[in-house]
Amino acid sequence: MKQLKFALQLLVFSFVFLTACSKDDSANPDSSSNNNQLPAGPQDTVTSFMVYFTNTTDSVTEVGSYDDPDGPGPKTANIGGVVLKKNASYIVTVNMEDATNTPKVFLHTKIKNNGKDYKVCLSNPLGSTVVPTDSDGTLPIGLVNLMTTGSTTGNDQMNFTVKYQKGTKTGSCSTGIVYYSCNIPVYIN
Repeated sequence: MKQLKFALQLLVFSFVFLTACSKDDSANPDSSSNNNQLPAGPQDTVTSFMVYFTNTTDSVTEVGSYDDPDGPGPKTANIGGVVLKKNASYIVTVNMEDATNTPKVFLHTKIKNNGKDYKVCLSNPLGSTVVPTDSDGTLPIGLVNLMTTGSTTGNDQMNFTVKYQKGTKTGSCSTGIVYYSCNIPVYIN
């Protein structure tokens, strides 16, 4: 009975907190003082955004997802939230794919290989802390992070924003333009 109640809470939580992810080609107002633009040529479409939360104590992995096979098309995306433990540490790994191409393009690899031009920014749901653990050799990238949840329980959204920061990267999320942004429902218990 407890499992059924929990499953129903998670289902309701997922419906309540569904929000769209988008690729934003407009400049960030804070970056108007620089000439930062998306790379020339056709842009990638994020069709699958997966986030892996691996508990550092028991190695159990929760997977959050935003699947949008037609990109920003007419079909509704499928969003999958995660359930995390309070007062726990997680390795948070971000994977992004573009399945509109053949073969499929692994965008997280593209971002890692061009780390000096990108920063993946994660929010801190319910007072948790998130610290990037990967870098471009100097500054953090944010594809791999250490997240520590606090004692606060409840529902929240965790925002993931990929910033294109060629020539403006400082390690901060305030510069550059939004390449992709997404919210994943998070329930901490």
